[in-house]
Amino acid sequence: MGQPRVLSIVRRLLQRSAVPHALLFTGIEGVGKRTTARAFAMALNCRAAENDRGDPAEQDFCGRCAECRRIAGDSHPDILQVNPQKGILRIDQVREVLATLALKPFSARRRVVIFADAHTLNPEAGNALLKVLEEPPDDSVLILTARQRSDLLPTIVSRCRHIRFSPLAADVLAALLSADHGLEPQQAAVVAQAAEGSYTRALALADAHWERQRDWVIGAIGLDRGAPPEEGCTTMALAYAADLARSKDLVEARLEMLKTWLRDLSVRPYAPRGVINQDRADALDAARARLDDRRLLALWDAVEQAHKNIAANGNLRLTLDVMALRMADLLAA
Repeated sequence: MGQPRVLSIVRRLLQRSAVPHALLFTGIEGVGKRTTARAFAMALNCRAAENDRGDPAEQDFCGRCAECRRIAGDSHPDILQVNPQKGILRIDQVREVLATLALKPFSARRRVVIFADAHTLNPEAGNALLKVLEEPPDDSVLILTARQRSDLLPTIVSRCRHIRFSPLAADVLAALLSADHGLEPQQAAVVAQAAEGSYTRALALADAHWERQRDWVIGAIGLDRGAPPEEGCTTMALAYAADLARSKDLVEARLEMLKTWLRDLSVRPYAPRGVINQDRADALDAARARLDDRRLLALWDAVEQAHKNIAANGNLRLTLDVMALRMADLLAA
């Protein structure tokens, strides 16, 4: 899983039979919070482990008994996952959980309720959940996942055992991509570096043919050579913005590619081993020879401002037009 510290904490809780009534898992998307929550539910309810746990460091659950199989298949009636509806966890969802918690578990020793993305709780839902945390049922465990504890009500955080998940190491991500998805080692290494510790993001980048996407994103605007194409800067910039806007679901990923490339251009002369796009070292050197720190900072600001405007629901095409025109001007200077 790539979270040795988290596993150590969870195993100590199991070994000492000191499982709290509520846990809060925080960290960026794609670092194993939900996977760990499901594994924790299996460890609490595994029938084989109940009969013969053996060494907890070696075996937390069997993965084969009826309880484990149903939990792994998201079909266990006592292991509930509550997901946001249109980006929000709502009061009716919490009330449904409250009604379930008032009943005895169907077959599990410990019922587990996983509130995914608990930072999306609206105020009414948060207050209703707080009542459960204040008077938790003895046979149930609540697990909340969130990006960071500051996104939740302090009263909710104070009633949970907080466990923080770190971004996954690049070598762990690369190994997962190679083993589970057949990526070549060099490709897996580049994607893993660009994913910034998130397995979810790494998969998205791999599925989107990240290297090909990156080469177009940096090449079409001229960042692979530090200068715009020879054709008219304005025409080129507007065409580039139009192409970016055409695939709305890829815009954020493409802006991240631009930022990663600009970051590499900045650090290449000083810390070459810290470069993410190692497979394009020649292009980085060619561009860096023509771009000083001042222009790199201005280019970064152009992309970052576009990213912020889009996140704030700004006009997509207008935002990308402004960004591309500013970048073209900077590269032509």
